[in-house]
Amino acid sequence: MTVNWTPELTINHELLDAQHVQLFRTLGAAEEALAGSREALDAAVTSFADALMAHIAFEERVMDDLLYPERVRHKSAHELFVADFEQMRAELRAKGPTQVVANWIRRRIPEWLKFHIRVNDQPFAAWLLRRRDEAEKPRPRKGDTRTKSS
Repeated sequence: MTVNWTPELTINHELLDAQHVQLFRTLGAAEEALAGSREALDAAVTSFADALMAHIAFEERVMDDLLYPERVRHKSAHELFVADFEQMRAELRAKGPTQVVANWIRRRIPEWLKFHIRVNDQPFAAWLLRRRDEAEKPRPRKGDTRTKSS
């Protein structure tokens, strides 16, 4: 199998990392289904699409809820990929498992996922961690004039 999640794609956000692993698993199942029936491939691609859309919806909801400063750019990357992915699905529906579809599943989608994780999701996860760390810092109480050396 050429479609694999690898540890260097870890972004240190437990839920996002788990979703990324699941995306690669479902994409790997689609790659394996290339050797089977058209129906099996369509089902595997649909499973990947469902996982992808759930992941994107989760990320975008968190970005919106927390007012992530780069959310517009990040969402644009999602939109471009989904539009491109839908072209591949149209090819699959119209012509079946063509070489174009196989290239998408084996190369283009995994390359996009890896790029997106490194370029978009890694900074997002780092921002989430910084935000959490800042929220967990103890704040001085009103009227507390003590310093660290006190």
